[in-house]
Amino acid sequence: MLYALLGEVTPSAKSGCADAYAGPDLNDRPKFNVVIIYEDIAAGKRAKHFYDRVIRELVDECDFSLELWNFQVLAVPEIGNSAVKAAAQADFVIVSMYCKAQLSGQTRDWIERWSGLITDSKSALVALLDQPGMKRGTAASTLEYLRKVADRKGISFYTHTTFGLSTN
Repeated sequence: MLYALLGEVTPSAKSGCADAYAGPDLNDRPKFNVVIIYEDIAAGKRAKHFYDRVIRELVDECDFSLELWNFQVLAVPEIGNSAVKAAAQADFVIVSMYCKAQLSGQTRDWIERWSGLITDSKSALVALLDQPGMKRGTAASTLEYLRKVADRKGISFYTHTTFGLSTN
């Protein structure tokens, strides 16, 4: 069901949440682990808003775990290693960035370390941009890089655009 909200319907994901809700034991509910890595505070807020919208319909049927990490702190060895381990166990890793920004070498290194630990091809990578991607330039090369990482590991890849949030 969560995949349906991201744009891909998979029978196993859809039935898993519905079946879990039918039983009285909350421990049997499916759990989705989500890791967000984000460029700055605004990108982090966009990602958290996106996450909240995605889980809104499933929160009564599934359990969710969320960890958020800023690109800058991923360069700190202890923090980066913790984030790599968390992301390797995640069902979804959301990379929230600006369309015109390029991933730093440190962030690409983190992505490579994370992808090297992926053991479950049921996970997904979501690139969350602040505006629609362009066919050429920084956004296109960054998205192509992320798509290649996903393809190499056999995981799903999605792109999504979230415009600025209102202050209301």
